[in-house]
This record gives sequence, structure tokens and C-alpha cells, in this order.
Amino acid sequence: MSALLSGIVLVAVLSAVLMINRSGYLLNNYIEMEREARNALETFAIDVRITQRVEWIRKPGGTELIGITLFDPDNNSVTYKYQDGKLKRGDRTLVSGIQSLSFTAYKYSDGPGPAAIDPAVVTNDNLLKNDTKMVQISLCAVRSRSTLADATNNVVSARYVLRNKPF
Repeated sequence: MSALLSGIVLVAVLSAVLMINRSGYLLNNYIEMEREARNALETFAIDVRITQRVEWIRKPGGTELIGITLFDPDNNSVTYKYQDGKLKRGDRTLVSGIQSLSFTAYKYSDGPGPAAIDPAVVTNDNLLKNDTKMVQISLCAVRSRSTLADATNNVVSARYVLRNKPF
């Protein structure tokens, strides 16, 4: 009888340990994704705020914006690009495991509030003619493991204003 009771207690303890380990691993995925996203957005915000001019990078053969090159007042540049499931700043990976990412450009409009620039209806020339006054990033990062549910993190940044850009 005591062997049966010991077996039940052992199974209960092992089950609890397994659940704690799985939950800890999943929590670690969320923490890692949040840290990467927070650091990437902070770096992006600093670069955008000192930017005077931007150049957009489109997906080859499409209208989707997949990157942006930012130029400071001294004409130094830095490029952010979504490539192979990663958001990169130059050669440095800021966020990995990205399922989807979009850049949104905003300009000042005659109406109330800023107007989003629809990349599908404007040409590269229009995007390069300094219409962009604000930039926003939206991304969905995913971490998966075969024995766990996927951990997803949907991030929408603030609209960052290009402060040094003339009107």
C-alpha cells in the first residue's frame, strides 16, 4: 500500500516539475522577444529622431516596404531591413524569429492628423521626395518548439517623428 502511495506522490511531483519547466521555457521565450523588441524600437527611435532624410526599400517586384535608410544631418546613413525573418540594422540583427513586419510611412496632410502614405499607390520617386515625416513599425515575432505552444509577440511601435526633417 505504501509503495502505491509513494508511486502516486512521485508521479505528481514529476508532473509538477515538468509543467514548471515547460512554463519557465515559454516564459523565457516571451521575455527574450520583449527584450529584443524593446531594444530594437529604442535604437530605431533614436536613429529616426535625428534623421533628416529617408529612402525606402521595397520588396523586389512588389510594393511592400521592407526597409528604410535613414540619413542624419551629416549625411551618415543607417539601414533597417526586414530580411529572412529578421530585422537588421546594417549587419546587426535586432529582432529574430519575425513572422511578419511592416513599415508605415506618414506625411502631413491638409486634413486633421497625419495621413498614411500608401506604398501601393505611390512611386519610388514620391517616396524619395521627402514626403515621409513619421515612421511606424509593426511586427509579429514567434518562438516555437515542438512540445510547446508557440509564443507570439505582436509589437506596434509609436509613430516616430523625423525631428530634423524640414517641412
